[in-house]
Amino acid sequence: MHHGALFDFDGTLVDTFGGIVEGVQRMRARLHAAPLPFEETKRHIGWGIRNLVGMCHPKLDAQRPERGQTDRLPLDGTPLPFSEAELEEIVELFREEYRQCQLHETRVYEGIGELCADLVKQGAQLAIVSNKPERFVRHITAALGLTDFFSLIVGGDSLPTLKPDPAPLHHAIAALDIDPGRCAMVGDSDLDIEAARAAGPPSIGVTWGISNQQEMEGHCPTYIAGTSEELARQLRLVLGMRD
Repeated sequence: MHHGALFDFDGTLVDTFGGIVEGVQRMRARLHAAPLPFEETKRHIGWGIRNLVGMCHPKLDAQRPERGQTDRLPLDGTPLPFSEAELEEIVELFREEYRQCQLHETRVYEGIGELCADLVKQGAQLAIVSNKPERFVRHITAALGLTDFFSLIVGGDSLPTLKPDPAPLHHAIAALDIDPGRCAMVGDSDLDIEAARAAGPPSIGVTWGISNQQEMEGHCPTYIAGTSEELARQLRLVLGMRD
């Protein structure tokens, strides 16, 4: 069996937030709605495309919090007030717009390319396990020169379930014949940490994406990394690799 690491994508390997927010704003413009604040949009990223476009749809604007008011939006990941047909329509609208701007302000986080190259050089099997649609993960990964590092890409539409369900992690571990005792899940949100907890491997929470240090501490991962150097040390420890 191999040793290996599973990586979330948005906010972990690549800073994609600029392109995602731009896609949402383009979608809202086509629906004759004003742009949402960047942070309002960003906080709905991670639960998959259907949650993102639903939570950012103008239909919910009356429920968005104003200064001093309580947020009345549904919780991310819970059912939204849209019919299946409505949801599919706005998902396709977002896809059309995001295809045009997915590389907008999109960049690999500092040190991540070098980290992946070193892991592969030492025989580790790497996989991306993301809630983002697979086609977008593959396009961005190729555009940024990361494709050769990853033996498997599992997107949000690759399997019937999304993180925090552990099934995508189980699938990746089995497909790459990874020893669960020499494996880690790396991610930037509670979804990644919860999925790892249910699937079994240790989790490493990074603080340069969705979650800051304090928020990540609240998610209770096995380890927390604030830099790519810290992440490299923790992965070498978990995977049993030499320095």
